[in-house]
Amino acid sequence: MKLMSFGSCALLGFAFLAAGCGSDDEAKADGAGGTGTTAETVKVEVFSWWTAPGEAEALQSLVDLHTHEYPLERIYNAATDPKVISGGMEAKSVLRGRLENGDPPDAFQTNAFELKQGYIADSPGLLQPLDDLFEAQGLIDDLAPEALRDVTVGGHYMAVPVNIHRENGLFYNKSVFADNGLEPPTTMAEFLDVCAKLKEANVTPLAISTSQGWIIDKVFIALALGTMGPDDFVKYIVDKEPVDEAAMMPSIDVLDQVLSDYIDVEGAAVEGFGWTQAADALKDGTAGMFIHGDWAKGYLMQVGATPDVDFGVVNSPDAAGVFVYGMDVFAVPVGAKHEAGALDWVKTIASPAGQVAFNEYKGSSPVRLNVPNKGLDPMAQSIYSAFKDAKQRIPAVGLPQSWDEGFVQLAKDHDKQALLQIMIDNPIE
Repeated sequence: MKLMSFGSCALLGFAFLAAGCGSDDEAKADGAGGTGTTAETVKVEVFSWWTAPGEAEALQSLVDLHTHEYPLERIYNAATDPKVISGGMEAKSVLRGRLENGDPPDAFQTNAFELKQGYIADSPGLLQPLDDLFEAQGLIDDLAPEALRDVTVGGHYMAVPVNIHRENGLFYNKSVFADNGLEPPTTMAEFLDVCAKLKEANVTPLAISTSQGWIIDKVFIALALGTMGPDDFVKYIVDKEPVDEAAMMPSIDVLDQVLSDYIDVEGAAVEGFGWTQAADALKDGTAGMFIHGDWAKGYLMQVGATPDVDFGVVNSPDAAGVFVYGMDVFAVPVGAKHEAGALDWVKTIASPAGQVAFNEYKGSSPVRLNVPNKGLDPMAQSIYSAFKDAKQRIPAVGLPQSWDEGFVQLAKDHDKQALLQIMIDNPIE
């Protein structure tokens, strides 16, 4: 396991000044060959809200690689301003305001689905097409077809993917499972049986936050996939057909059973209890399982847990060969003040070395299909193979905010019919 040290350049652990610790006044460097000429150090402004353990180290690894390749380009993360870093939602609001006001960063982080449904849909012409870069970097032939599709708009490639996250992973505490003679569940029946046995052993079966709907959202997606099966899941969740009670209610039933019987982590309903606290409960053995995106792997590593020793991960129940994925990307806005530096930055992201450097810490997988495994731990290699060999790759479609709010309410009152009605009244767009 690697723990990254930021050294004296760190600002709260996640301000990135890649060319060293000097101030902007130290923006001159000797020219090549010692001729006495000078070269300007360019400050390239990126915008990313990756600040949690695992996320920050992953971004820093890209910055370090970029600095090696482009020593006169200093990467500065604008989202680390203390007025912004309170969370991803606030950071996104600040970013959108800057884009709307004609003050874009040089490059910004988002995910592929927000890119197409938000930034591009709302503001055509906002982003630079990156067709030439895709061609030069060999991405057209080396990305999974789903990934290439997800960044294509109007026949142009609009952002560079940095990773693929599996969002239907089931993490489990290996000591807890060994102590109770349990095997990681592969079916929904086995999952519910393991939950019951953990409860009997006075171990919370599933770590979760019940105050943050997007976290319950991840659990619902995994349970709905296993309960409905991939075909109906794609029909109602991905293809957004109107909610059918007969198809959806079994998934609501399973979610309610889990929320009712199997999540008694102390503090789970407290507003400040989030996904990192749930991961902590898994790590310390308070909880036996945790269903979440595999950024949890990166976090667990940074807080001292060793993959395949302290924790394991398998596909969510009844989803063998199905990989529910999210994809993080960087885009370059039109009007970026340092366009050349921004394009160099996304070249670093696209490179095989960049893919490994980032995903070694983030917990996710390279999005390129032919990246060498060197640098990835055995668990990362296994997840990467699951992505490449998946029979079906399904995008992790964002659910309506009203659904997330309904999940939180279900955790409080267990009114399944009310949640179903919310789903019917608020279709996925």
